[in-house]
Amino acid sequence: MRLIDVHINCPDAATAMKIGEKLIENRLAACANVGSAIASIYSWQGKVERAREFPLIVKTRAEHFADIAAQVAAMHPFEVPAITATEIVDASPAYRDWLVEETMPA
Repeated sequence: MRLIDVHINCPDAATAMKIGEKLIENRLAACANVGSAIASIYSWQGKVERAREFPLIVKTRAEHFADIAAQVAAMHPFEVPAITATEIVDASPAYRDWLVEETMPA
């Protein structure tokens, strides 16, 4: 079973918390981490933009990525939210077991 960290940038901590809580309530993620504000510089509609964003990282099974992306897109205020995943290459057996147990099978 493949495990992933899903990375989502949010406009504020409240949005990140709301999304994280919903994903955990729906058992699509075992854990959600909301980070401190970061400075983001990005290209949007032909212009260089700057914003303050809050990173949200959720730990889950790879099989849940499509459902997570759909749920985040429905809740997120950005027109094109960043929703990416990084595979967890290795994990301690106890952590792996916990993550699998806390997320529902697809």
